[in-house]
Formats: sequence, structure tokens, C-alpha cells
Amino acid sequence: MKQSQPLRVEDPNYASFGTARSINSALWFVNNTTLENRILGYLGRYKDKYDVTLYAFVFSGSHYHPLAHFPGKNRAYFYRDLNARAAEAVRFLVPQFPGGPLLERRYSEQAVPLTQEDIEEEFFYCALQPVHSGLCERISEYPGYNSFHDAICGIKRTVSFINWADFNAQRRHNHQVKLKDFVVKYELAYNRIPGYEHLSQKEYKELMLSKLEKRRVEIVSALKAQGHRFMTNEELLAVIPGTTARNPKKSKRNSPRPLVLTRCVQARKSFLEKYFSILVAYKKAIVRFFAGELSVEFPPGTYRPPGLLIRSSD
Repeated sequence: MKQSQPLRVEDPNYASFGTARSINSALWFVNNTTLENRILGYLGRYKDKYDVTLYAFVFSGSHYHPLAHFPGKNRAYFYRDLNARAAEAVRFLVPQFPGGPLLERRYSEQAVPLTQEDIEEEFFYCALQPVHSGLCERISEYPGYNSFHDAICGIKRTVSFINWADFNAQRRHNHQVKLKDFVVKYELAYNRIPGYEHLSQKEYKELMLSKLEKRRVEIVSALKAQGHRFMTNEELLAVIPGTTARNPKKSKRNSPRPLVLTRCVQARKSFLEKYFSILVAYKKAIVRFFAGELSVEFPPGTYRPPGLLIRSSD
């Protein structure tokens, strides 16, 4: 049986770099602080609910990236809830949104070994997203939310979430209930990159700023050498929600992409050996499952299909 997309394996030994992208790379996550705060509220809620170790989070116009670790093997539930609530927020808070689905497909994710070098590489990729994309020379010039400052300063951002389900349930019986009584507050904080726990907050901040600047200069120099022109702040603020990104990525659900993000050859080899052994076992289980053996066990870290409709013969 051919996989329509890479098998997602829940493995607590790896972090995850995720991407949730809008249909046609439409820029729905731009110039809307209210929308960003609503989604950050959901991020804080589900980080707390699913006990997620969160290293970074960034909005990038048509998509957003979380860099996180899921020790409870509940990544699928985290993304299910966050993406559903983000879609609701866009439908409610972006007047230009025409309705219908927001995201082009399920989230994509790539494993990241829990090492200082690999987590740091993806941490700075998130931080420098607007520079990598050629939008601006400095991340401070990009109007969208970027977790870098919060992460390196140890800022604990209090985010609010309205429990609409409880509010609507109570309001059916009592029209005097007040919305303010259903506001729940969550703390949105980011974990340090592994290996830097011994540094003071000031030392950590200064080191990360130094590393960021070195990487930023390299990216900007390379783009300018190609004749690239960065957008001005006025141009960025003039972007209308729903327009298409200038240079959207054209990947499809079956486009080849690295299954694991690491510079270590041995770490990559170890991950791939484990991954493909699980994939083989999963495919065997799928065959037995769709043959009617509903009690078949699936490999650890994978999910069985939600159900199977067996039609009786006439």
C-alpha cells in the first residue's frame, strides 16, 4: 500500500519542526495583531494541556512554524486542536477571508534530534524566517509575531482564552452570564535550547543575539549578491490579507523533504533506520486491518485508522 504522505511517528526521543500552511499560500497571517494574539492564546492553552516543550513559534504570512518537543507522544492532538482553532480565528477575525478551509492539508513535520546543535539550527531558522524569505533585513522590521525575543529574554507572556463552549452552554440557561467570567489565562513561555541551562538570563540573551546577528549578516549578504531587494516597512504594512505570497513554496503533499533535520550523519542514519522499520511494520498492520483483522496491533508511535466500514453482501 502506497503512502500518500510520510508516516508520522510519535517519538519522544525527537523534537519536531512543524508547518501549517494556508491554501494557495494566501497571506492570512499578516497585519492583524488581534488574530495573532488569539492564536497565541490557543498556543498557550494547548502547550499547557498537552505538556509541550516549546522552543519557538513564528508567523510567516501564509504559514506558521512551531518548534516543539512532545514527550507525551501527543503531537497529533496538539496540531489537531491548534490548527482547528487557528482556522476558526481567521474566519472570525479576517474580514477578507471568503470562508471554507484555511489550511491546504494536514500539518507537515520533520523530526529534530534533541541535541543543542540541531535544536539551535531550527531555532534560528524560525527566528530568521522573514530574512530567509527576503522580506526584511532585520527581524525587528517584520510586523508579524516572532518568539525570538520572548525566548532569549525568558519572557512569560500571559495570554487569554475565552472558553466559548462553557459560555454558550451556560448562556442557554442563563442569559445574564457575562463573557468575562469565562476568560481563562495561560502562560506562554519558551524553553531554552538544550545545553545552555548553565548560563544566566543575561548571558543567554547576549549569546543568542550574537549568534543571530552572524547568521543574519550571512543571509542578507547572500541575497544582496543575487540582486535581491528587501521590502520596506511601509510595504510590509501595506500587504492586504489574502493576497498570494510573492515566492510561495510549491511543495505538494508527496514532495520529497527530509524526514529528519540534522547535520550529524550518524544521527540521520539512526533515525532513518528506525523510521523505515516502523514504516514496514505499519504497512503490514494496515494490510491486516483492512482485511478485517481489527484487533491487529500497530507499531508504537503510530495510529490505527479511525474505523472500518464492512459492508454485508446482498
